[in-house]
Amino acid sequence: MSFVGSMMTSAVLPFQIYHQTHSSLDVGLLGLAQLGPLLFFAILGGALADSFDKRRMLLVVTAVAICCSGGLAVNATLDHPQLWVVFVLGAATAAVFGSTTPVVRSLLPLLLEVELRPAAFTLQSTYGSFGMMAGPTLAGILIGAFGVKTAYFVDAGTFVLALVAFARLRPSPPVSGAPPASARSLLDGLRFLRGSLVTIVFGIDLLAMVFGMPRALFPALAQRLGGGPALYGLLLSSVAGGAFVASLMSGWTGRIRRQGAAVLMSVAVWGSAIAVAGLVRSVVLVLVSLAVAGGADMISGVYRSTIAADVTPDAMRGRVSGIELAVYAGGPSLGDVEAGVVGGLAGVPFAIVSGGVACVAAAGLFGAFVPRLARYVRPLPAEVVPAT
Repeated sequence: MSFVGSMMTSAVLPFQIYHQTHSSLDVGLLGLAQLGPLLFFAILGGALADSFDKRRMLLVVTAVAICCSGGLAVNATLDHPQLWVVFVLGAATAAVFGSTTPVVRSLLPLLLEVELRPAAFTLQSTYGSFGMMAGPTLAGILIGAFGVKTAYFVDAGTFVLALVAFARLRPSPPVSGAPPASARSLLDGLRFLRGSLVTIVFGIDLLAMVFGMPRALFPALAQRLGGGPALYGLLLSSVAGGAFVASLMSGWTGRIRRQGAAVLMSVAVWGSAIAVAGLVRSVVLVLVSLAVAGGADMISGVYRSTIAADVTPDAMRGRVSGIELAVYAGGPSLGDVEAGVVGGLAGVPFAIVSGGVACVAAAGLFGAFVPRLARYVRPLPAEVVPAT
């Protein structure tokens, strides 16, 4: 439930900034303000997840999240909401997300047999895509009916529910043999990634998110298409809606062994669909194109996560998950900056189309010059030796 609330706030923040400043560039700067805290706390949170009780970490960061959402709500009730408060607390919400996600993601591979991981990551993607679909949609409805303050208050309420749920969990101590959190342990995680297939997978996703995620342009795009808050919410949720539908129809994904090629194909489809969304003026066609892009991203995400899980040692999962989050979540933040700058200088359609074309080009270049990814074939379950 708290993830739905978080996705609401991630939709409300750029909407509030755009309608206070009427600038896509300012919306892009929000992504820049969130990027540093997200990267730092994702990596730090990953190291702590390997070294401390995961239940205790979840309780602490959830309490901080309640304060952030509550502060945004109070600021929104003012006659003249302070923009600097939105930027500061928006950055803090990114730090909370960065701290929490590695803890949750590092648990999943430890709880499952190797052959069940693709299905588990598909289920996780279903949950995540539902939150990303429902959150922005609900945010658009609440903004239109009651204003941004109500959406922030609802988000704070979801974190209260999450705090109660986490308090009922059993302690989750670190894996046996995991090193204490330190600069050395962080460096060990980075050394593992150097030259690893995981790094290559991170790289292709980073390029796709930086150039192909036009999230910062959605407030302006909604206005260009003649819509208001409700259409803005639909634009955001359509990407997640496509991912949700794809996850419900993804039983076939576990049978694919050429997972590297599948990642590249998914990125190419993502970029093509984004480019189409920038070319057309029909609301329906834009929403359908974004949904197709979301479905392609969901399939790519299942294979990226499976590849990373198969080659990562158990005692290092928290650190790798933290770095993974820094890439996967930091990419859209950088994409907000890129889209905001290009959109502000060259216009919204050009920014969206050029970003989609860049994604297709990146997939082609990786296929041609990074054969290690293009030729990767996942071993049969009996051949996969769980890392320790």
